[in-house]
Amino acid sequence: MLYLLLGKSDHRKDYVLQLVKQYTATPQHVYDNDIADRELTDIVQTQTGLFGDKELYVIHDLARNLDLKSFLAEFAESDNVFVFSEESITKPILKAFEKVSAIIEDFGKEEKTKTESFNMFSLTDALGARDKKKLWLLFQEALKNGSPEEIHGILFWQLKNLALVHGLNTNPGMNPFVYKKTLGFAKNFSSEEIRGLSRSLTHTFHNRDTYSTLDIDIEKFILSL
Repeated sequence: MLYLLLGKSDHRKDYVLQLVKQYTATPQHVYDNDIADRELTDIVQTQTGLFGDKELYVIHDLARNLDLKSFLAEFAESDNVFVFSEESITKPILKAFEKVSAIIEDFGKEEKTKTESFNMFSLTDALGARDKKKLWLLFQEALKNGSPEEIHGILFWQLKNLALVHGLNTNPGMNPFVYKKTLGFAKNFSSEEIRGLSRSLTHTFHNRDTYSTLDIDIEKFILSL
């Protein structure tokens, strides 16, 4: 069974929840990092379990990166459920899914309203200063102007900078202004805290799924500072 979900992320997520209930299966999510050194067909399986249990795979924003023609027909004929969740695709990709009679749901283009005056990198200063309240308030504003993935990337970038300068007496190659500012922020954290926070954000990103949204986990991360 093969599905292609397009457009608004909230609608796609709700549809996946419906499929979870319909097939009484726990979704297994596949992201770009999962296929960095493996083939998709090595991660998923088309055969059902020994007792006829169905597997439900949700494959996120990978249609452009895969050789779809080599396995789409097999996925469509499988008793297991394959859901391609895509923000957008090209016409040739759409035709490839139509050719194998996939169930296609288009929820319309994602609506993003951004305030040009908001600076996403203001989050990094609040994180560096370890100002939990300010960071939380900025996070609420950031959600109106960008995606949770973008916010996560900015926060993780700051933690990497903190890790680079912590305990060093020389610039490791950063922009002088960024280095000086980050050096001041590094005093607010121990090296163990920086490693722990970095691990936490990494875990949050790679384990985001239907039941744990990235924006909620980032908020939990902020409140734990």
